[in-house]
Amino acid sequence: MPPSPAPAPAGAALLGSCPAFPATAIFNTRIDDSMRFPAHAQSAAWIASIGGTRALHADWGRTENQAAADYYGIPLNLLSDSSPETDWPGLAFTGDGAPDESDCALPDGSGGHTLARNCLAVPAASRRFPFPRDAVLKAEGGSCNNPASCGDRHVLIVEQGACRLWESYFSYQLSGQWTAYSTAAWDLRSNAMRPDSWTSGDAAGLPIAPLLVRAGEASAGEIAHAMRVTFRDSVLASAHVWPARHRAGGDTLGGIPFGALLRLRADAAIPANWTTQARAIALAMQRYGLYVSDIGSDLYVQGEPSVQWDSATISQIQTLRMEQFEFVDLGSVTGDARFSVDSFAAGW
Repeated sequence: MPPSPAPAPAGAALLGSCPAFPATAIFNTRIDDSMRFPAHAQSAAWIASIGGTRALHADWGRTENQAAADYYGIPLNLLSDSSPETDWPGLAFTGDGAPDESDCALPDGSGGHTLARNCLAVPAASRRFPFPRDAVLKAEGGSCNNPASCGDRHVLIVEQGACRLWESYFSYQLSGQWTAYSTAAWDLRSNAMRPDSWTSGDAAGLPIAPLLVRAGEASAGEIAHAMRVTFRDSVLASAHVWPARHRAGGDTLGGIPFGALLRLRADAAIPANWTTQARAIALAMQRYGLYVSDIGSDLYVQGEPSVQWDSATISQIQTLRMEQFEFVDLGSVTGDARFSVDSFAAGW
């Protein structure tokens, strides 16, 4: 059994008891110093392509009842260290899936499981994934389990003992068999990235869980990490920039690349009468930004479904407009002699 992770410092980004990547990771790096992180040269053009009056949309809901019609958002499954809530079921890939760009769990012969890159190289009968048992499973789309109508259906899982993050896309249990389009895994205590050009649970090849807006953090008044945002295909380029690993969709000339970083501008005043949650979200958008992660609706920011959300929080942050944001130049990181294109590290 791997040792339990050491307690994280106050304000650190966490996924359960695990770090949401090291403090030096780009997602946990403040980018609100405009001298070190100026506006991107294409920022104005990219903002104009979206439309300055476009409103931010909080892409999550306030119910945790997965059978409810208004269940909305991407939940997180936390597996216990001592008694993980999974039987490590077998995994199959949909006919048009990407097993060659996916990660599988492989039984190690002693009751544990190792991470194997490229599921295509793993015998089909040996492919495993830590989908939680039905009684505790939390999935995007809730109890909906129809590939023809239930959408992306991401399943996000943290092994708290090993501090591994597992994410699957288009995940369905059909006739007792779990299937997915793609699967991905990361060591949450490491800045190591998955191979370049590989997809993940999203089009940018990025992890999803560390970039979600989570109610507990917002309620505590501090979100110490970046978030994720989507835009429509027609404003996106078929290109990716660090820290993204993948691209998708059509190729819009001069469009926004996957992995681009968006920031709420410093001159966007955060009203004092906003809820603690709304202020925390807006401040994190200024301090850590939002990474372009997937194709979707313009300025949709993803979060977890939770009864903790205050309805005022959602209405308040949805008053933010695209013209209050700017895209950021990360050249001070990528141009540093210590930078590695295969690492999330932005601090050394």
